[in-house]
Amino acid sequence: MANETKRVRRTDEQLIQDLEARITALKTRATQRKAKRSPALSQTVKAVKSIDAALADTEDAAMRTALSDARATLSACLALQGIISAAGSGERPASGRRSAQDVEQMAEVLLAHVRKNPGQRGEQIAELLRTDTKTMRLPMQKLIADKKIRTKGNRRGMTYFAAQAAK
Repeated sequence: MANETKRVRRTDEQLIQDLEARITALKTRATQRKAKRSPALSQTVKAVKSIDAALADTEDAAMRTALSDARATLSACLALQGIISAAGSGERPASGRRSAQDVEQMAEVLLAHVRKNPGQRGEQIAELLRTDTKTMRLPMQKLIADKKIRTKGNRRGMTYFAAQAAK
C-alpha cells in the first residue's frame, strides 16, 4: 500500500490536442529545414531581417514607407512557402498603436496562413506565426468583416477557414 500511485487517464480530447501539438511542431521543424536548404528562401529571410534593421535605423518617412512595402512583399512570399516571419518591424511606436499598414501586413500573413492551414484555432496560428493572439485579433477581425475568413465554433474553440471565392 505504501507508495501506490494513481494513474490518471487522459481524455480522447486531451490525446487529440497532444497529437495536434506534436504535428504542428513537426510541420514547423520541416518548414525551418526547408528554409535552410533553399538558398532563395534563406536569402529572403535574411533580406527581411536586413529590412527590419534598416527600419529601426531610419527616420526618413519615404524610406520607411518603401522599406515597409518591400518587407510586406517578402513576408507574403515567405508565408506562401509556409515560412512565416513577424508581420511588423519588431518595434512598436511610442504611442503603442500599430499603423494601418502594420495591421494590413499582419492580415496578409494571416490570410495566407489560413488558406494554407484551414481549421486551426487562434492559439495554434499564433504559435506558428511566432506572435500572440492579442496581436492577431484586429487583423483577424478585419478579415472576418471583409468576408475573407469564416469561422466555426466559439471562443477558444473557434477555428478559421478561408472564405470560398464567389462563383
